[in-house]
Parts: sequence; structure tokens; C-alpha cells
Amino acid sequence: MQKLLSVVLVFTILFICKPSLAEIKLNGFGSVAIGTVVEGEEFLADYPKTGIYNNDLSLDPDTTLGLQLSSYFTDKFSLIAQLAVHGASDYDPEIDWLYLNYYLTPELSVQAGRKRLPLYYYSDYFDVGYAYYWIRPPPDVYTWQISNYNGASLLYETALGQWDASLNLYYGSEESEDNDLLSLLFGASVDETWKNMIGIVGTMSNNWLELRLTHMQGLIDRKISGVSVINDIEQQFLGVSVNFTFDSLLILSEFNNYRQPENDVEYNAYLISFGYQIGDLTPHITRSSFRQEITALGNDERHYTTSVGLRWDVVDNIAVKVQYDNVVDEGVIVPVKGDSSSISLAVDFVF
Repeated sequence: MQKLLSVVLVFTILFICKPSLAEIKLNGFGSVAIGTVVEGEEFLADYPKTGIYNNDLSLDPDTTLGLQLSSYFTDKFSLIAQLAVHGASDYDPEIDWLYLNYYLTPELSVQAGRKRLPLYYYSDYFDVGYAYYWIRPPPDVYTWQISNYNGASLLYETALGQWDASLNLYYGSEESEDNDLLSLLFGASVDETWKNMIGIVGTMSNNWLELRLTHMQGLIDRKISGVSVINDIEQQFLGVSVNFTFDSLLILSEFNNYRQPENDVEYNAYLISFGYQIGDLTPHITRSSFRQEITALGNDERHYTTSVGLRWDVVDNIAVKVQYDNVVDEGVIVPVKGDSSSISLAVDFVF
């Protein structure tokens, strides 16, 4: 709690001083959330950072504070950075973004440095709770152990009639010592390296439909307690998102397939969600699922979640949310945290 109060003080000072920082663009975001498990023992709310609720009220699993900085050297050349602290990570600062951006043309730009790995629809703003109506994106789908990459990307953005379109190509790698998620699941220290990642993300959207297609392939190295168990194993990821907006009705969907062909590893995950805007209120219901194909070694991780919640936009930059999550964990050889029901309350904001 003392570390959290210190972080809040720093962010408050930066917020107050923001008008004097005329040479840069400085934005912030945050989520202060509290929750508890009401049935069962634990709820893994945040897979990447292993944010876990139990039977006691806790602020840590979903609480996040972050700063985004854009420094423009010229109208074509800029530096983008994002620093965040997470309760699930003991409020230690983490750099999510740190890259240079250069516009080759008004539609084509190149980036070099550290960025979010764009596997999922909400990858770029996973930590910005204000950007979506859930308290957190459905954990069954957002199960990544590697969240960033260091490398280069090429982004093309254009308009095609009534459609906005983009195409993003990227290449990079990332190392994670004592990876939070894998170390939790294996019960031992796991070092994970994703290398030679090559990916492509394409989007198209108009005023009622948004389509997103993503594909990534690369190689994995993994050590468990210092012993190499995977070396140069190929991995493949395919994701599809289709979102609709019909007046006040929102329909969100995401479908992902992950494979390691040499190890006979494959899983499928999906979410489908319905929200309805009634003035400043958005009630919503979501079903998400993760199913790993059973192999000779077991690998029967299977779980699904039903979530019901309400978002209230109090003012333009502050939203209050309440959410109930019911998890059914069908894994026998690879259970995650078992069946559970939990309730959580959050205040999300941007500035």
C-alpha cells in the first residue's frame, strides 16, 4: 500500500504540472479496482501479470497507472513512450512502449524500438481500462506470456471509400526471465524467449463494422529451473476479430488459434460479447473460452467464463464499472485456478 501511495503522488504531481510541458504531449491513464472471490478460492484475472483475486478484498490484481509521452522532433519524426505500474507486479515501473516513429509518406510510417506485441484486438491498449467496457479484457482469450517485442515495424494507413484501412508488418524478439505466467503454471522458474517473430496485422472499418486479421510466426526457447526444455521450436498464431455497432447495440468477437506444430500443441480461444448503451450506462454480457487440444502428455487446459457487468460514464474521462465473473475450469492435468465466482468494482480514467 505504501508503494501504491507513492506512485499516486508522483502521478498527481505530473498531472498538475502537465500544462507546463508544452514541448511534449503527455497523457495518462489509470484503473483503481477492488474485488474478491465469492465462490471458490482464486480467480486469475490478469494472465500476463498473474493478477489473482482470492477470498479477501484486494486492490492489486487490476489496479494500473500509466503515462504516455509523445515528443515531436519534427512533423515527421517523433519518440513515443509508455510507462506503467501494475498492482499485480508490485507497482514496479514497466516500459511498454519506447520507439522512434518516422513518416516516410503521410500514409506510411516506420517504427523502431520496443512496442506491444499486436496479437490481440486490445493488445495496444490492454492496460487502458477506459478504452473498453469490461474491467479487464476476458482472461480466457488474453493468456499471452509475452506482451512486448523489440524490433521494427512498418505501418500503412489509408482510406478506401467509406472504409479506413491499415496494414502493419513487424519483426522482433523478446526475452522474459522468470516469466510470471509460466512460472505460476509450472510451479518453477521459467525463462522464455520468443525470437525471429514475423507478423502482420490488417484492419478495415466503417461506421458500423470493424474487421481485424493478425498472424505471427516465430521461434521459442524455454528453460525450466535452468534446464532447456524447448529450443528453436516454431510457433504460429492466427487471430480474427469482427465487431459490430448497430446504433446502441455493440457486438464484439475475437477468435484465436495457437500452434506449435513440432510439439503437437494447439489451443483455440474465443470471446463473444454484447453491450447496449443506454445514455451514460452500458450493461454487457460476455462468454469467453480457452480449449487446448489433449495430447499424449495431457495438456488439457480448458476453461470458460461468463461475465456480466455495467459501465457508467460519469464524466467525459472517468468511468465506473462493476462486473461479475463465473469461471468453470475443466482442466484435470492442467487446471488453472479451479471454478470460481467473483465480483469487482473499478474506476477508470484518462487525462
